[in-house]
Amino acid sequence: MYHCQIRFYLLNCQSSLAKNMKETAPLEHFSHEFTESSSPDEALITGADVILADLQGVNVRELLTLMAARKKKNAQVIFMAAKEQIDELIEQETVEITDIWTLPLTEKEASFRFCKWQQAYKSSMDFWQTRNYLDTTINSVPHLVWYKDKDGVHVKVNESFCKAVNKTMEQIEGRGHYYIWDIEPDEYAKGEYICMESEYEVMDKRKTCVFDETVKIGDSMRQLKTYKSPLFDLDGNVMGTVGVATDVTQERIYEQVIINNANTDFLTGLYNRRYAYQFMEKEKNNSLTVFYIDLDNFKSVNDMYGHQEGDRALIVTTEVLQKIMPDSMIARIGGDEFLIIQIGEKTEQEIEEKRVWLQGQLDAVYAEDEHLKNISVSIGTAHSEKGKITMDALIGEADTFMYREKNKKKQLK
Repeated sequence: MYHCQIRFYLLNCQSSLAKNMKETAPLEHFSHEFTESSSPDEALITGADVILADLQGVNVRELLTLMAARKKKNAQVIFMAAKEQIDELIEQETVEITDIWTLPLTEKEASFRFCKWQQAYKSSMDFWQTRNYLDTTINSVPHLVWYKDKDGVHVKVNESFCKAVNKTMEQIEGRGHYYIWDIEPDEYAKGEYICMESEYEVMDKRKTCVFDETVKIGDSMRQLKTYKSPLFDLDGNVMGTVGVATDVTQERIYEQVIINNANTDFLTGLYNRRYAYQFMEKEKNNSLTVFYIDLDNFKSVNDMYGHQEGDRALIVTTEVLQKIMPDSMIARIGGDEFLIIQIGEKTEQEIEEKRVWLQGQLDAVYAEDEHLKNISVSIGTAHSEKGKITMDALIGEADTFMYREKNKKKQLK
């Protein structure tokens, strides 16, 4: 996909060698442009991508000084030198040398070396393109991407990863979890929030695995959905892992909100009828006690003071129940109807004592409130021993009990 134009500067090259190089066809994706001179030219050195210099008859020290000052930073340098010059060239430190071709050099040798150089240069450009593809891809996505060696050292990460941990790539690459995630070394030693167990699992299974992981970012805990795969070396041995993670913290919050909305009463925050039935189904093999509560004269509050006060009556009832029955499942299953479910064996006497006590607690609170003093509660109960009665029958029994209590009150008036 890429195109690369290479500007060659041929310095003091034999005409036959120069002609041979110019006639060599560029490889795919490349084009060549040649300039040449018999003595060093400052402008040509500056503009060259590749400098091929025959050092015969050239002041090497002056050339090296000029190159050090003027050549492009990444320009490649190929010297053609006599054997006695090679040691001096190798020991000098002013110019980075790509290759040295030993003179004398036949046209075939020069052509062979030039073709090999082309192939090596193309490989470096192909590598650049592949890395460019990879970097562009992983840095354009919102997911966290990282590559680790088998000891858990990060060898490469993407920009989203950097943003998540508030560090640069230079700070991250070559470091482990405890530094990157700002975890204290003693926490790291305990294996807290470092995700290494999953890395070991991936390397052991030698296949892609998916995990739900919790990591500590700053002062907050984040939920990540991670996909981790093993990386293999040329011998087929696992040399590390690559991970891709999506921060699903907010999604998990939304999911919980949806679940809560589906299972709770909007006004009181108590569980609703749907959840109460699910709870009883889940616990059907345990002994269950049900208290069915109905507010007497609730309509009078709405009629006298408005629905706002009626809502407050329901909220007051909720607060009392949560305070005095903290270990029970409490639900609002209708307009002014509440359900309390307790797990465990109870005698009839214990249940009746609890029912009377519960009624007294609620009635006392209503009596102290000017707008709620006409309200009272009727409570029915039912008990099942380890799934011996269906849920509907259990609630129906408690409901019947409750209406008997309500009718008793009416008859006493």
